[in-house]
Amino acid sequence: MAKKDEKSKMTLEKLGRLTKQGFLEVDKRFGEVDKKISALDTKIEVKSEKLDNRLAKVEFELREVKVDVKWMKENFSELFTKLDKFVALYKKQEQEMLVRQNLSRSNSGNLFQIR
Repeated sequence: MAKKDEKSKMTLEKLGRLTKQGFLEVDKRFGEVDKKISALDTKIEVKSEKLDNRLAKVEFELREVKVDVKWMKENFSELFTKLDKFVALYKKQEQEMLVRQNLSRSNSGNLFQIR
């Protein structure tokens, strides 16, 4: 019986070593996976921070655009009114110039006829 106990004792020790070795290999693999996940997490964190910064910049610029659009909406009617007045004044001056031109032509024609 002593030989059987010795063989089974060796088998249990061998089984224990193999089991321990298996767990160590699995632990090593999990360690490698953990490192890769940590590196990936760092990359994601950096990219997320960059994205947050870009988004903050876009939001800031959008607020500026909204302010400009609001100002434009408030002032466009005044601007168009002034533009309409300017165009009307231009047309009036253009008509006056044409009338003066026609008068000067007709007057100059009368002068030639009188002589």
